[in-house]
Amino acid sequence: MADPVTRGIFDGLVRRAGGVEAVASVLEARYGTGCKGTVSKMCSGQIGVTVDAAIAVEDFVGAFPLTNRMFERTGREGVRQGCLKELAAQSTVASGQAHAALIRAFSHLSDDPERLTEKERVEVIAEMRAARQALTDIINAAEAAG
Repeated sequence: MADPVTRGIFDGLVRRAGGVEAVASVLEARYGTGCKGTVSKMCSGQIGVTVDAAIAVEDFVGAFPLTNRMFERTGREGVRQGCLKELAAQSTVASGQAHAALIRAFSHLSDDPERLTEKERVEVIAEMRAARQALTDIINAAEAAG
C-alpha cells in the first residue's frame, strides 16, 4: 500500500506505538524479522506499507484505522465527488445535531440524566451515524480529488 494517506496513517500508528524501533521490535516478535530501516522507509513513503506491518502495528496499538479504511472501500459503488465546501457545511450541521442529542440526554431535560433512555439511545445512535456518514463523504471526496 503506497498511497500517501496510507503512509500518513501508518506513520501516525508508528508514533503512537513508540517509534520506529518499537515497531521493528513488534515485527521481530511477531514475524521473526523486523528492521528499523524498513519501518522508517514505510513511514517516509520510500517503500509501500506492507499488510503484515499494518496488521502488526494496529494490533499493538489497539487501533485499526488502516483496516477500517480498507473495509470502507468494499461499500463504495463509486466515490462520491461532492463539493468539499458543501460537505463541510453538512458535516458541521450533522455533528452539531449529534452532539446536541447526546448533551440533551445528560441534561435536566432527560427523564434520566445519569444514563441514556431507550428513546435517547436510538436518537444518539441515529444522529452519530449521520455525522459519521458526513465525515466519510468528506474523506471519499478528498481521496477522489488526489
